Amino acid sequence: MGGALPYMKSSQKERTDNYKAPEARVPGSRPTQKWDVYSFGVVLLEILTGRSPESSPTTSTSMEVPDLVRWVRKGFDQESPLSEMVDPSLLQEVRVKKEVLAVFHVALACTEGDPEARPRMKTVSENLDKVGT
Repeated sequence: MGGALPYMKSSQKERTDNYKAPEARVPGSRPTQKWDVYSFGVVLLEILTGRSPESSPTTSTSMEVPDLVRWVRKGFDQESPLSEMVDPSLLQEVRVKKEVLAVFHVALACTEGDPEARPRMKTVSENLDKVGT
């Protein structure tokens, strides 16, 4: 894993860094399953919001979470309407609101700052299987 590949432009490296868990950005840290869970959570947030991890005007520093994760957490903390955060195409059917909210909760659990607070991938999979049933 390590640093950026030599042919990567810095903007490409910044984009891929947005998927890294905060603890994965520490030089010399060793990969864990919790890193993958975090990255999966970022991908879920991308799908739910229709935004890329770096879509916010603020920039991430080495130990900060991607702008998308911060933006969604802030939205939930401030109890923003779901319609302000979710990709409008996902809310076209009235009955999917509960399902979208359930997937947001899975994504937020995956992107917890503390790796020990993140679920195992098996739990993530089980929780996603329950959505819509």
